[in-house]
Amino acid sequence: MKIAKTSLSLAVMAFALTACGGDDTRYVDRVTEVPGDTIENPVEYMPVDGHVLGFWVMDADADCEEFCVNDYSAYGNPLYALDGNYQELEAAPRSEEGGAVGGVLGFDGTYQLSTRENSVLANTVIGEAFALHVRARSAADPQGSVFSLGSQGALAFDLQMNGAAAVLNFPNQERRLVVALGDAGTWQELWVGSDGNHVTVQLDCETVAEFDRSAGMPILSSHATGAMVGAAWGSTTRTPFQGDVDLVRLSGSDETNLFCPESD
Repeated sequence: MKIAKTSLSLAVMAFALTACGGDDTRYVDRVTEVPGDTIENPVEYMPVDGHVLGFWVMDADADCEEFCVNDYSAYGNPLYALDGNYQELEAAPRSEEGGAVGGVLGFDGTYQLSTRENSVLANTVIGEAFALHVRARSAADPQGSVFSLGSQGALAFDLQMNGAAAVLNFPNQERRLVVALGDAGTWQELWVGSDGNHVTVQLDCETVAEFDRSAGMPILSSHATGAMVGAAWGSTTRTPFQGDVDLVRLSGSDETNLFCPESD
C-alpha cells in the first residue's frame, strides 16, 4: 500500500479549523427524527478541531459504496473493511449495540479496517506530539492488534490486546510496553499521549507506563502513515484482533485524556 509523504493539506486545513472556532466545535450526537418525537443517539463528548486526524465510532456509514466506518473529524478519513489481503469481503461486518457510544464492531480475525492511500491521514506525517484514545475489550488468549499505524511494509505503532494485557510497540524507539488489564471482557479505555519528548500511557485514567524519547529517532515515523483497526499494518495484515472495538480517536496534538471526567 503506497503512502505519500506530504502533510501540507493537513496543515492548511488545521489552520482553517482552529481559526473558525476550534475546541468550541464538538460532536455530541446524531439526531433521528421520528413521527412526533426526536431521538438523540449519543456518540462521545470530545473536542473536534483541526488537530483531530480521525475520530471513529464503530457505526457503518450508509454513504459508502463499500462497508466503511465514518470519521467524525473534519478530514473525512473513513476506515474501509477488507480481508487480510486487502480484498473486498464476501460478507460485510455488522455493527452491534453494547458499547459506551454508537455501535460496536466485533473482530474475529476475518477482516480489518484501514484508511485508503488517498486519505488525508495516509498523506500526513503525524509528528512527535500526538494522542490516541481507544476503547476496546477482549476475552481471547492470543494477542491481537487493536490499532496500528504504518507505511507500506513499515510498522510505526502497534497496540495489541488480549483478555489479560495490552502491549504497545514503538518500533522506531525500540520500546515494547506491557500493561496489565482489568477483568477480561470488560471495556478498557487506553490513552497514549506524547508531548514530543515524553510518552505516557494511561488505563482508565491511571498512568500505567511511560518513557522518554530516544534522541535522533521519531516516536512514530518520519513518513506519512495510514491507520488500521483490527490488525497490524503490513503488506498483508498481521496479528488479527479478537474482540470488540467501540471507539478510536487519533490527534496530532498532545491533547489530554478525554476519557477522564476532569478533562471535559
